[in-house]
Amino acid sequence: MSNQNYQTMSDEQLRDYVRYHPQDIEAFHALMDRLAQRPGVLCTTDEEIEAELRRRIQAQQD
Repeated sequence: MSNQNYQTMSDEQLRDYVRYHPQDIEAFHALMDRLAQRPGVLCTTDEEIEAELRRRIQAQQD
């Protein structure tokens, strides 16, 4: 499978493909690149974790 095909897969499809084809290093790197591009949230205290969870719950309800 070519790298171009990895780009057309959904996150779930690519994750499943990597899970069932662990020898495909290109697919693994495509998945890791995709995950690395996502913004992360750094929570260092319990209060920050609670605030982030509340923000996400509120966003889902809106």
